[in-house]
Order: sequence, then C-alpha cells, then structure tokens
Amino acid sequence: MGVYVTVIAVALAAAVAALFLWLRTYDPLAATKPLTPGAGLGADVEPTFGSGGKTVLVPDSNEHFDVTFTLRDTGRFAVTLTGLEAGEGDLAPSALRPGGRIRIDPHDAALVTVRWRLHCAPDTGQVASDRVRLRYRYLSVFSRTATVVLPFAVTLRCSGGSPQSP
Repeated sequence: MGVYVTVIAVALAAAVAALFLWLRTYDPLAATKPLTPGAGLGADVEPTFGSGGKTVLVPDSNEHFDVTFTLRDTGRFAVTLTGLEAGEGDLAPSALRPGGRIRIDPHDAALVTVRWRLHCAPDTGQVASDRVRLRYRYLSVFSRTATVVLPFAVTLRCSGGSPQSP
C-alpha cells in the first residue's frame, strides 16, 4: 500500500507543478480593432504593401499622442490591468488610460488608451512599433507583464527634430 501512496503523491505533485507552470505563463490578452486615433496624429495611413495589413499611424507633434483600441481577454480567468511598462527611446508608450486598474472578464473586452511619448534625437531616422507591454494580475495571485501585438503600427519619422507627415 505504501507504493500506491507514493505513486499517487508523485503524480499529484507533478499535476500541481504542471498546473502552476501553466498558470505562470497564462497570456490571454489580445488587442483588436476598432481603434480610435487621438490628438497628436498627423496621418492615419490605410494598410499598404509591407505594413502586414495594419493601419500605420504617423504622429504630427514632438510630444505625445493617444490611441484607443479594444483589448480582449481571450482566456478562462478575469484579468486586471495594473499598468503599462513604459518604454525608452524615441517612440515609447508612457501611460495607460483610463487610470487605475481595469478589470476584463473572460471572453470580454475593454477600451484602453495608450499615450505614446515622442522624442526625436538627432539622426534618428525612422522608428516603428506595433507592440506594447502590459502588466496584469489574475487569480489574485499571479502578476505578469506581457507583450501585446497591436492592430496598428506607429511610425515616427525624424528629420531635423520633428516628425513629418507622409
């Protein structure tokens, strides 16, 4: 009987470990259309050859711009957005709006706005991004930062310090 208890204990421990590892890598967030470009954008270019089928947003100022898009929870558990991993460099997300925490139930969606910070350093050329890193919590125990692919791309063209419209 001792052998059966040992086998059951080992199997149960392996199952718990596998479940824990799966929960640690849980990645349910997906950004989808519709999107709403906000203030600070000079152009909204429809998908062109080489854009991967994504709308390309081109800022018109050297400060910031906002884009609102739909964020879906495609998983089995509710998630709570806790923030944005602000980036560094010429084109970087700097704020997630609305402020505070945003709860998204399983198979539900919420509109979120990302504010992008712009800075054209000399001789930067062109910088593009179609991803954002979001922090979230789920099951009241796990916290994670995940890269979410956006349904649009942002292109910053620097020439003499300020972006140019296409």
